[in-house]
Amino acid sequence: MNKISVPNIVKYFRKVEKNRATFIANLKKPVVKKDDDEEGGGNYWVHSYSTISKAFKTEELNLLDLKIDLISEKKSKATLERSKIMYQRNIDILFGAKDLDFKELKPYFDVKYLKNTRVILNVSSIPIEISPNHVFWFNDGDHKKVGAIWFVVIKEGYKDFELALFNYCLYQYLHSIYKDKYTVSKDFCIVLDITNGNRINFSKVLLDNYPESIKKELELLRKAI
Repeated sequence: MNKISVPNIVKYFRKVEKNRATFIANLKKPVVKKDDDEEGGGNYWVHSYSTISKAFKTEELNLLDLKIDLISEKKSKATLERSKIMYQRNIDILFGAKDLDFKELKPYFDVKYLKNTRVILNVSSIPIEISPNHVFWFNDGDHKKVGAIWFVVIKEGYKDFELALFNYCLYQYLHSIYKDKYTVSKDFCIVLDITNGNRINFSKVLLDNYPESIKKELELLRKAI
């Protein structure tokens, strides 16, 4: 296997034991994107996902209202029920995002955005694809620190352990790429589930002792692959 995304790792662990081998076998087949792809940033959520990501960076919250109006118009013209449902779910997420305080998700200091890239990183000897929305650095006293935010989404929302898994991988991403130039900020290494507004930073991941259990789960996955 050349790579596996964190959403697919979550899906793997949600499978009952007897179905996991089949799931892994299917992941090894050529990827065919579907219209109802639910991975973060996939086609199903593209209407809301990209707008929330842009609003975080620009802090122009009117973008959310503009997008709601645009999707509402598309929904009114849609003829398929599945399309209407898709549009409504995106609208619901955008309405939820209006309650977010984007300023709480980054430092009060001036931040400078870095070019973030989709990276395949070996985590616990597994090639995991990691793709944060924004990576930024800031001065904290005499220290240059780097942080990031990763918006994730799935219809039923992610559980706490699953968000911790995303965050653990995000921290490995920041540490691997930027450790020689910046100190990784544990407080501003953030994963946010835009389905329901739940969030976690790496400080919380450490406080709740998630790393050891995450490593154990990844070891099970490594053996299965």
